[in-house]
Amino acid sequence: MKYLLQLSVLFLTLSLFSACADKSRRAEIDARKAALKQKQDSSLTAAQQQLALVDSMLEVAKAEHDSLHAWVMSHSTKLKEQSPEVVRLNELRTRRDSLQVEWETLGAKIKYIRKKIEESDSLSHR
Repeated sequence: MKYLLQLSVLFLTLSLFSACADKSRRAEIDARKAALKQKQDSSLTAAQQQLALVDSMLEVAKAEHDSLHAWVMSHSTKLKEQSPEVVRLNELRTRRDSLQVEWETLGAKIKYIRKKIEESDSLSHR
């Protein structure tokens, strides 16, 4: 009888310890999920703001390039390859292309973050 009582107390102690450990682990998991959600949201917001800035700069660069390109083409017979206008046109083209690549990269980053948010939301609803 004494052995059964000791075994019961041991089982009860282990059950309580296990329940406390499960609650502690669950709290840690929930805290990590909340931190992940906050990080994803802040990363998405930062990328969207950066994309808006790059988009504005890209539009200005495109307009500048198109304007100078039209002028250079209309005066192409009079210009030499190393004339300041042609050099400036090449610089603008490089800047425009660089901004275009950055714009596309940020768009892909935003798409990826949204996909990850959707995946983590679908996992948390299980």
